[in-house]
Amino acid sequence: MRLKTFSAPTMTEAMALVKEHMGSDAIIVSTQDIPGTGVRLTAALDRDPDLDFDIADQGPPGHQELFDHAQEALLRHNLPERLRLRLCDLMVRESGATTAQQLLASALDEIFDFSPLPEKNTPRALAFVGPPGCGKTLAVAKTAARAVMKKRKVAVLTTDYKRAGGVAQLEAFTRILNINLSLVKTPEEFKAQFARMRDADMVLVDTASCNPYVDADIKALGDFMTAVPSEPVLVNPAGIDADECADIASAFADCGVSRMVISRLDVASRLGGALYGADSGNLSLCNVSMTAQVADGLTAISPVALAKLLIPSHRAENAKPSFSEVVK
Repeated sequence: MRLKTFSAPTMTEAMALVKEHMGSDAIIVSTQDIPGTGVRLTAALDRDPDLDFDIADQGPPGHQELFDHAQEALLRHNLPERLRLRLCDLMVRESGATTAQQLLASALDEIFDFSPLPEKNTPRALAFVGPPGCGKTLAVAKTAARAVMKKRKVAVLTTDYKRAGGVAQLEAFTRILNINLSLVKTPEEFKAQFARMRDADMVLVDTASCNPYVDADIKALGDFMTAVPSEPVLVNPAGIDADECADIASAFADCGVSRMVISRLDVASRLGGALYGADSGNLSLCNVSMTAQVADGLTAISPVALAKLLIPSHRAENAKPSFSEVVK
């Protein structure tokens, strides 16, 4: 497969360049608005069914080997083809990397936005949202534990009063951290409780599970989020279908979500679905949950840390990086 990037003042002109230089069989891999300049298109043209990139003449010695290593990692993580091709196109043009992780990190930095959750005081409530079983309660507990260890005053609320054991699970965590847990059942109660917590450095909210395919659930979540100054943060697990992740991310983006936590990395080894979800929903990657231990907290993610997650240790082809390897 041959990739080529075209820039033009308008989309129509860029498409004309694609057709002129690559023919009508070319497919558009990515589009990007360039402020003050126009648009940039990346188009692809099949050469063979194996999507073989030949970059031997485009980079320094050894670049092909680094590229092949990084591309194998993307295939192993089941990244959908369009996202994988965009990353490959960027890696083809990167010439300064000395390791496969560096090569991939530079491409990830071009495509994804990285915005870790705040560790200091925040005037808005951080509300963790997501579908059933995604790990919201553990994410709240980990964020609270991290804040307490940094001597922050933390308040925790939960709207998850219908799920059997939902309040009890979070209460067990907050009791250990010596934090009071408040239950709210309506947006009005949420507003009243939030007003009482003005002296808290950080207000964390464990929301009820929301089915992204049920309009009533999405509306109910939106009503809670608009009741007080808040930021909904999506918790999306690794290891699930890419299209499913994309649908989930897009649905929650409509509720004002702009950041995503990737959870369950202690039990899942493939990140393709989660990354496709973040890309489809235009969500920033903020933190990952790599262990069930509350004290280890949520790990802030960066292009380098994400590349370490995607490319395994040299110990074994399928080895998962440890918590300490990613955070160092």
